[in-house]
Amino acid sequence: MPIQFLDMRISSNSADDANSFLIPAAPGILFGDIGIQTLGVLPENAGDIRVLLSGYARVSNLISEEVVTIRVFRDLATPILVTSFVSNGEGVETFGFDAADFLPAAPASGQVQYTATIETTIPFAILGASNFSGIASAGTS
Repeated sequence: MPIQFLDMRISSNSADDANSFLIPAAPGILFGDIGIQTLGVLPENAGDIRVLLSGYARVSNLISEEVVTIRVFRDLATPILVTSFVSNGEGVETFGFDAADFLPAAPASGQVQYTATIETTIPFAILGASNFSGIASAGTS
């Protein structure tokens, strides 16, 4: 099974803090949405697709002990990552995350969707620069 590069996608919600949004409490807001193409996967690699996901969110207007939660989903329903950060009260913080997803099989549609959301326990925080990306490969040797 040869190693195969499948796709790489980037969703840039904002490259700077000029375009900012109020972060609500649960269920949060969407800040990343990518569709990873898997259509070209070789038949012998169809059961060995791996996706590396990463991103960051710069959050301002934070107060001490405020909890910021980032969630990543596959196809809007399957949770891939849930991670929470507790603010140290600095006011502005950048939260980074990485996740890996091992698909059980190649999607029949030829694409898998990943979304990233952010929420906070005290809805006064503001989302600034943020980015979400994914890269997919298949095969083992």
